[in-house]
Amino acid sequence: MSILYFYIIKNFTKVFLFTVSVVALIGITTTLFEKMSFYMEHKASFFYIIAHIFTRLPWWLMQALPIATLLALLFSLGNLSSKNEITAMKAAGINIWHIIALFLFMGFVIGTGELFAREFIIPKTEKYYEVVKREKIKKEAILMRTEFQNLIFALVGNSRLTVDYLNSKENVMKNVVIEEYDENFFITALILAETAHWENNSWILENVLLRDFTEDMIREKHFKNYDSKISLSPQILSAQNDGYDAMSTHDFLKYINRLKLFGQTAKAKYASIALNIRYSSACTHIIVMMVGIPFATSFAVKLNKILSFTLALLAVFVYWGTQMISRSLGENYNLSPFMTAWLANFIFFTAGVFGLYKIRK
Repeated sequence: MSILYFYIIKNFTKVFLFTVSVVALIGITTTLFEKMSFYMEHKASFFYIIAHIFTRLPWWLMQALPIATLLALLFSLGNLSSKNEITAMKAAGINIWHIIALFLFMGFVIGTGELFAREFIIPKTEKYYEVVKREKIKKEAILMRTEFQNLIFALVGNSRLTVDYLNSKENVMKNVVIEEYDENFFITALILAETAHWENNSWILENVLLRDFTEDMIREKHFKNYDSKISLSPQILSAQNDGYDAMSTHDFLKYINRLKLFGQTAKAKYASIALNIRYSSACTHIIVMMVGIPFATSFAVKLNKILSFTLALLAVFVYWGTQMISRSLGENYNLSPFMTAWLANFIFFTAGVFGLYKIRK
């Protein structure tokens, strides 16, 4: 059995690697032509052009994996079927489910590899891609942004923080407004401060005017220093999004929690969808295997081979189309982030189980 498994894996891997290489090469070439005017405008050296282009190679490899998985399955398993090797295996007493399980396991390995790359490799290459673009080609100094203006944050307890200016390096804010509301969203207090400094894990307001609206008459109090009890550090308030591809899961969760904390629910939902899609896409290769195996095993004569190949491609494109539709529904608040990412997988997993059941013998 080990010789048979090695034979199948070898045939699958050859087609898989060839397809991945071709698709990645097309992607790299496309990127080169798209960026050619940019390189010429900034008179980029050949070395940095190559560095910039090939830094994007891991991202293009990830885009190539699903179609490479499908084509490798159809050609490797299809050839076994068309040459009657599957029939010979059955005659030799080999359970066809062992072969199917091998292909599903290869899909699992590919998906695990993709998830690993998206977690630990692509975030670094995507960040370096931007570094080369800005620092080496555009020759701009990449500085960490520390100054921000016109910031609004929704805080817990029906409160809102408005800041005209924030310097996260010096830990200072200017022209600070804190509004507090009751459960009916009537304003109960208004706090105005000229400046605020970050001390002992809290923002200390200076030159403060506090207006209390809880009684019939508005009461005003003045403070030289006032503890706002806001424990959001300058780094949290100034956190920025480098792009979903440049985030690990840890970065994703921090970013989503920050958006929720500040009441930016729409952005938080989009980020949650993107995070769920990262994990659901790791299962795409198993789904592609399950959908493609019934078609590949029907490669008997030339006409059936062409028809099965076409139908398999059509089925997988319908699967990807369903993913796009569910994503659109999720972004329009019709599905939860989890269902947005996993709905297509659930549907086609069921269809794949049915297809595999039909060939169980």
